[in-house]
Order: sequence, then C-alpha cells, then structure tokens
Amino acid sequence: MMRKNALSIICILLIICTFITGCKKKNAPVAVAKPTLTDEQMKTAKNIDPVILRYEKDLFNIDQKNMAAEFAYLYGKYPNNLIAKDAWNNTEMLQSIKGFINDPVIKEIYNDTEAKFSDMSAFKREITPALTLYLTHFPDNHIPSFCTLVSGIDFQMPSIFGYDTTIFICLDMYLGKDYKHYGMAGMPKYIAARCEPKYMATDCFTKALAYKHLPDKTLVTLLDNMIDAGKRLLFTQTMFPTTPPEDILGYSKEQYKWAISNESAIWHHMMEKNMVYDNTEAVARRMMDEAPFTRDFGNSSPGRIGCFIGFQIVQSYMKNHPGTTLKDLMKMTDSQKFLKESGYKPN
Repeated sequence: MMRKNALSIICILLIICTFITGCKKKNAPVAVAKPTLTDEQMKTAKNIDPVILRYEKDLFNIDQKNMAAEFAYLYGKYPNNLIAKDAWNNTEMLQSIKGFINDPVIKEIYNDTEAKFSDMSAFKREITPALTLYLTHFPDNHIPSFCTLVSGIDFQMPSIFGYDTTIFICLDMYLGKDYKHYGMAGMPKYIAARCEPKYMATDCFTKALAYKHLPDKTLVTLLDNMIDAGKRLLFTQTMFPTTPPEDILGYSKEQYKWAISNESAIWHHMMEKNMVYDNTEAVARRMMDEAPFTRDFGNSSPGRIGCFIGFQIVQSYMKNHPGTTLKDLMKMTDSQKFLKESGYKPN
C-alpha cells in the first residue's frame, strides 16, 4: 500500500514538473542570433551610462520673471527639437507656456509626477541592461538619450516617442491606472490600463527605438501592419528577456490567456473573412488600434488583437530561422513571403 502511494506521488510530481517545464518553454522568448562583436564593441556595450534629462523639472521651476533668458538657456541644454529656436523672443509663446505651468490642475499633475518619479534611478536600472543587449544586436549604433516631460495628460499623443537620437517620455502617462486625473480627463479605462510604470521601459523600445530599425515602407494590408507590430514586439522582448509576454504586449494576464486560448480561432476568422490581405483602413484599425476589446471576437477579447497575431507570426518565423539576426529581421519587407516562410499554423 505504501509502495502504491509512493508511486502515485512520484507520478504526480513528474506531471507537475513536466507542466511547469512546458509553461516555461512556452513563455520563454525565442532565441535570436547575434552578430560577432569586436572586443571594443563588447566593451562599449558593457559600459554604458544612459543620459536622462528632466525637462519638466526645469520647466516647472523656471524663473517666470526672467522667462526669455531662462528659455535661451534651456535651448542649449535640451535637444533642439524640443524648444523652437528663438522661442524666447516670442512673447505669445512665453505667455502660453506660463499659462500652462500655472494652471492649478497641471501643477497638481506635475507635483504628483514629481512625487512618483523624484528620480529616475529605478527606470535607469531597468533600461541599462536592455540597452546593453541592444548594442550586442546593433553594435554599430549608439544608445539614445532620454528626456522626460509632463504633457498635461494628453492621451491623444503618444506617451513615448522618438525623435532623432532622443526618446521623449511623458511621465504623467505612467502614474498608474487608477490615477484620479485620468478619469477626470476622460481617459478610457482601457487606455489607463497601459499607464502603469512597469510599461515605461518596454514602451521606450516598442514605441520609439524599434522604429529606427524598420524599413521605410508604407503599410498597406492588415498583414503588413501585423508583421510590423510583431517585429517591434519581438525587438522589445529580445531586450527584456525576463519580462512576461503579456507585459511586452501591454495585456493583462487574463487578456493574454484569452488570446493564447483563442489564437487558432482568431487566425481562422481572419483567413475566412479575407482580412489578412485586406487593404482598407477600417479593418486595420479594428484589429490594430487601442480598444477595450476586438469587436469581431466579443467583449472578452483584448483590443489590438492584430498586434498579438503579428507577434506570434514573427516568433514563429524566428523559431524556424534560428540564424536570423534582429537586424536582418527588421529589414524584411515582403509580408506575404514572410508569412509563408514563418510556418505559422496555430493549432
């Protein structure tokens, strides 16, 4: 009797171990080939020190009695694309800025942002190893600088965007999904869900840095859009290998679980409805845009389901072409050929 119990326990443990191992393999990021680095390139990658400029601190603490001279100084301190040349000579613009920084609601948002992000040390600790990995995949490039802003919760503009060699971060868009001014500003809850601080570092890659390596191509079909999104997501996952895939996508665990469980049905629906090669804006927006859910698949589905499918297609391609570097992947332009060679066939 004791022997039977012991065998039963061993069998149960083996099943649990197999299940855990299977889950780890399923959630593990795909291996991406790296180029061969010189000793100097490896040294550079290991000894980076990201620059983070705090524009909102200077802006909200500006000497308002001497704004022209203050802005002339800030023009020299910050990227030239942030402050227009000779802006300090534009009286109307200076008055507009003064009105912005003295607005009671904007001041409260700034103070709340300052309380949450008094320094950027946590962000720097998270972004530094990712940038090191970035340089191992793109050794001929340079790391960007970062510049933080307070937008006044303008959720119509990107929370993070890249320009030239700088990535701009609207810190007030990362104050947590329950931040009171989001609701007061009319921000939909599905947008607010993406306003958690944990998304800031990965957003710097998906929303900004990845675009630097994509070809200058007009996205025509839904497939074009999905693969473009999938490339950006895999680019980000490669730099954050321990970050869960749902966080890379900006999904909750429940949303990601739903997408995985219904992946085959989603793909078959897209194929049956001739959506994959559809070139209308309406279909692309329905599948790719931020939304509380994807209309075709009901209220339980997450929005941006096309981004999820694109991510799965790109991962399938990389699994079937293990010698492909990230640089080579990002440069590919033929979506139809890419899909065929990906071997993507969800069960």
